[in-house]
Formats: sequence, structure tokens, C-alpha cells
Amino acid sequence: MTSLKKYLTSEIKDFLFTELDEGFLVSSDLAFLIEVPIPIRQEDLKAFTEGGLSTTKIADNMAMVIGADDEFKYSVFYLRYFKKLFDEKLVGVFCSKAEQLLRSGSPRKAICYLRAGLQLDPEGLQSMFSYANGCRIWYQSLEGSDETDLISVLKSEANEYFVQVTNHYPDFAPAWYFLGYAYLNAGAYMKASLAFKHYIASSEGQPEEDIQEVKDRIDELEDPIRIEDGKNLLIAGRVEEALSLLEPYTEGKYSNWWPLHFYLAVAYENLGHDAEAIEGYLKVLSLNPSNYDAMTALSELYSKAGDEEKARKYSEKAKLVLANNADDTDR
Repeated sequence: MTSLKKYLTSEIKDFLFTELDEGFLVSSDLAFLIEVPIPIRQEDLKAFTEGGLSTTKIADNMAMVIGADDEFKYSVFYLRYFKKLFDEKLVGVFCSKAEQLLRSGSPRKAICYLRAGLQLDPEGLQSMFSYANGCRIWYQSLEGSDETDLISVLKSEANEYFVQVTNHYPDFAPAWYFLGYAYLNAGAYMKASLAFKHYIASSEGQPEEDIQEVKDRIDELEDPIRIEDGKNLLIAGRVEEALSLLEPYTEGKYSNWWPLHFYLAVAYENLGHDAEAIEGYLKVLSLNPSNYDAMTALSELYSKAGDEEKARKYSEKAKLVLANNADDTDR
């Protein structure tokens, strides 16, 4: 979970830390909190000095701190406080707060609560699935923005915990549903199909429209899986087999699918058919103009053919794409 930490610490930057009265802690059987810094908000100062904060308010502040910073030095004491004063329903309380915050457009606070719940119950169905789903909702709200690094981290977190849910609770259909779409969006078509089939196998009680939607997706994935098989044959060095499998797809609905043309170009290049490879990589760029690998391959092929002007052209284009990607990462 630590990869999200830098995006969440803004939620706790205004917290103050103080210690609770030792006598009170001893009398309340909370001696483990002696000399442990307790988080309070600036707006809580008056209430704290005049009569103290409620146990629930303290717990709420603690949740925000350990949710934002899962490497926080005193997390173990905060978790002990939760378990001492509250029952197992506290995870549900955190998840409920997070759901409300996600609806109201406060995803950072929401994720803090969900991460606190995950620390309370690391392998619980509610804690893991709610966290995965919270990350999914957040990154979907960011799509189209320039926060590409955050989107990437959120997708990774969501996918990791959807996988964790399916590992621990293989009959929980919703996790398979979201995992299938995660694989589909990543271009992992075989994995997507398998996840969707797991969803169908455990779909009792799921909405009929979702079940039919997933069945349709499974049917639609047959050709992409075949194309993915061609890519895998290519990786395995079985180039001619890959070519014979992939070439028929240049006619029909996948004729403008750039990954297909990239795989074909790689196959032609491996077989020494440089003219066909160049044509394939140019087709890739016509469909995906910022494809760095196609630019690099074209530069090398044109250089091999003695056309240094075009080799230089695509080399410069590739360097520009690389520089732009580096700028996006640094932002």
C-alpha cells in the first residue's frame, strides 16, 4: 500500500499531536498509549483542552493518520486502541464513511479510511474488496486528466486487491467481474476471459444484465485471444506460425487495431522481410502516432536500408516521445 502514501499525506498535514493524560490512560486500561502521540485537528483544540475528545473522534483521527501513512511509527498502538474499544464492525464503519466520501468527491479521505480498515483486517472480504473498489472509482474519476502516475498507481492497487479477493474468496463474483475488465483494459485477453468465466461460475444472485453482459464479452474475446496467441508464438520464436495465425486478421474488424500490425511487423522483421516490416510499423504509427517501439524499429530498418534521412527522422521522433514521457512521469 505504501505506493499511494505520497498522494495521501496532504490529508493529515494539519494534524497536531499531543499525549493523553497518564492517569486517565491507566484508569481507562489504556496504559499502552502512555507517551504515544495522539492526532487531533486544529479545530479540535478547544474541545480537547476543555473536556477532551470522544473515543470515536480520537479513533477517527487515528484512522486518517494510519490510512494516509501506513508506515506511521505508532500504527500498532492505534490499531490496539481500535481493537480495545471497538468491535469488528469498525471496519464496516470505515468502509461506510469511505463510500459517502467517494460519492461526495473526496477520494483521498475515502482511501485513508479504507486503508485503515485494511490494516485492521488485512484479509477480510469487506476490507480488501472495498479498498480495491475505492481505488477503481478514484482512478476512473481521473481518466482524461494529466495525473497519469497516480492513475497507474491506483490501477495497480485496485488490481492487486481484486486478485487478493479472488484468491481468498474465489466464489465472490463481483471481484471476478472487475478483475475481468481490468485485464481487458490492459490487453490481457486470455486472463480477462478466464476471470469472466469465473464470474459466470459464481454468478448466482448477480444481476441478470451483468451476467448477459459478461457472456457477450467472453464471446467477443475469442478473436483477441487468438491474436494474443499469435503474439505469444512470436515471443516463443515460432515466427512463421505466428504470421499464419495473425495475417488473416488484417481483413475485417481488427484491420485498424495497431497491436495486430505491430506483431505482424515484428514477425516480418524477424523473417528478414524488411519492406513488409517497414509498411507494418508505418501502419502502427498511423493508428498510434506516439508508439516509441515502432519509431525505433523504423529508424533501425531505414538505417539498414541506407536511408539515413528517414532513419534520423524516426530516431528524433522516438527521442521526443521518450522525453515527453519522462516529463509526464516527473510531473
